[in-house]
Amino acid sequence: MRINVLLYGLIGLALVGCSSPAQDPAELAPSPRLTEIRFDSAFFAMDTLHFESDLAKLVQQYPQFSEDYFDRILMLSPKKESKKILAYYKAYLPIFQATTKIQAPKKASPEIAAALKRFHFYFPNYTLPKQIIYFIGPLETYGNVVTKDGLAIGIQLYMGAESSWYYSEQINTIYPTYISRQFAPEYIVVNSLQNILNDYDPLAINGKQLIEQMIEIGKRQYILSQCLPTASDTLLLGYTSNQLNAIQENKSDIWSFLSSQNRLFSVEPSLTTAILKEAPYNDYFGEDIPGNVGKYIGYEIVKSWMKQQEGKLKNDLNQLLKTPAKTIFDQASIDF
Repeated sequence: MRINVLLYGLIGLALVGCSSPAQDPAELAPSPRLTEIRFDSAFFAMDTLHFESDLAKLVQQYPQFSEDYFDRILMLSPKKESKKILAYYKAYLPIFQATTKIQAPKKASPEIAAALKRFHFYFPNYTLPKQIIYFIGPLETYGNVVTKDGLAIGIQLYMGAESSWYYSEQINTIYPTYISRQFAPEYIVVNSLQNILNDYDPLAINGKQLIEQMIEIGKRQYILSQCLPTASDTLLLGYTSNQLNAIQENKSDIWSFLSSQNRLFSVEPSLTTAILKEAPYNDYFGEDIPGNVGKYIGYEIVKSWMKQQEGKLKNDLNQLLKTPAKTIFDQASIDF
């Protein structure tokens, strides 16, 4: 009898030891229904010899997005300015051809669907876009935007940091290298989630204290990390590996500087801009630290606070958004 008890005990221990870890409930949520629209392919499939009639057919086929595309992105009327649209077509055909070699949508679409599934789990009251619309717009304009028709992605701004199209004098003036290095296909899903989140809960930080601004930005970084759990911190934060390493190595000094002389509670634009604006280097901490180092600080504070809430919030990221930044700062165990 004792042998049987011991045997059952060993079996029980074995079963406990082999039990799989708890599954992520967000991963088990239903996947959204998304339709992929290749407006870019449809636009550049038009016949230049029958351009006006093909253009009319395109507008008829995609009435809602055509309004956004022609009125707000190209700012040209299909009915009155077909010749200018044809000139744009010819000028940007090489860019379209370059994007077809990269095939960014092939990887981006399933990544966006997976991220939106998790987003909807955390924010079920938000109406997800039903379409992912890929288009080619001017290099100077939108690359990622939420429209009434869906999530519109301008793949002209996701050709890869090495693309020669970003290094003309005109474009490099608009998008210096520290910006255009993020014009890579892997940033499509990150930018998409950032825009979806801002559509759900617009970021309003102007005039707030530096600590409040950092934490509000940190909240969104934390939500991104939950919706994109396999993404690297460099991708989520937009830093290079060297920048992230430099911040981590110097975070104690950075925090000491920010927390001294009441800087955390400053509303001085020159300080908040220097700590939060994207720039190739930081005015206070040198060329190894990026301008928007405050994003990292806010993210770390929010992560610390969320860890303290384990078992309390139950994955309620809505509550995270609603919690005042000052409350998070007062309660978080900050250890830089």
